[in-house]
Amino acid sequence: MGIEFEEELSSDLSRCIGCGGCNIPCPLFNVDQIESSGMRSRIKILSMLSKGKVELTEGILRHVFACANCGVCNDYCPVGLRPFDLLVRARGSFIDMGYVPLVTVDIRNSFRRVGTPIGDELIKGSWLPPDFQPKSNSEILFFAGCWMHKAIEVALDTMKLLRKISGDVTTIGPTEPCSGALLYILGEKDLADDSKRNLEGLLSELNPKRVVSGCSLTARIYSDIDFINLSSYILDAIRSEKIKFGKMKGKDIILPIPSCGRDNSLLEILKNLNGMKILEAPEWLCCDCGFTLIYRTDRNLFSRWVQRVLSLAEELRANHIVIEDVGCYAMITETMQTKGRLKGIKISHISGFIMELLK
Repeated sequence: MGIEFEEELSSDLSRCIGCGGCNIPCPLFNVDQIESSGMRSRIKILSMLSKGKVELTEGILRHVFACANCGVCNDYCPVGLRPFDLLVRARGSFIDMGYVPLVTVDIRNSFRRVGTPIGDELIKGSWLPPDFQPKSNSEILFFAGCWMHKAIEVALDTMKLLRKISGDVTTIGPTEPCSGALLYILGEKDLADDSKRNLEGLLSELNPKRVVSGCSLTARIYSDIDFINLSSYILDAIRSEKIKFGKMKGKDIILPIPSCGRDNSLLEILKNLNGMKILEAPEWLCCDCGFTLIYRTDRNLFSRWVQRVLSLAEELRANHIVIEDVGCYAMITETMQTKGRLKGIKISHISGFIMELLK
């Protein structure tokens, strides 16, 4: 199959110098240091496609789409290419040309059937009272995000924490639409735009003063929506002394897993905790809803990434992993239950971690 990208995309792809800087922070490359796992291989293949040097196959399509979608490589290119953004543009071009990779079909179909890309079994709002109705004109509206509805214990902890910070908190509940952020980075622009408009319309009706997002990917991808990431909101509350910590007990050595992007709120929160040792996470250690594709389509690869994280925790003698993004928390804990290997390391989502400290 021949491919003809738009001229600007082809030109940008041709600027790649092949240095491999984009592999440095790549979570999947750092699982096994195999070249085909990293971003450089994806950009090289796209460049060869644009020049007609290779033919498009299902294997190439899968390779282009099957990354962790962290976007961290954008900040590592010495010529300013922003490799992940190029990848998203190329994915959109493939979809527009009618080339839908098999690796994304289940996610697309799940969204069309039940309104979420993370799986048909999801029941939204099961952690809320049966007669729950969202409140209009609230101080805070909590946009939970798809994975929060699956990780019920995290949803309950998060609502309790938000209510400690503000007495006027609501959420959307069973009718909460997906933001479409994951669909957007997978090239499904039309589906993503429809979902985003649906969410924006609902928020307009509810008219909250502020929206706190439990989905880190939504806050990362949609900068034009005035969402504040959950960890950023918690950090603001700590700095304004709306929540205060007492004397810390124990000797936790914490390895943080931040969400992907430029937001350093998780690390700033942990710096406020006296008596705990906070380890510095390597550049490849981040995770959010963008990992969903790998989790759903290549569980073995995701499991190997989890084992790499646990090995790092052991090497650094961490006894506690604190995770910022609920999707990451849900995927890791489900994988560990499957594997049955906790290795003596406690794993917490940031909401549950904070709530324990406030007891």
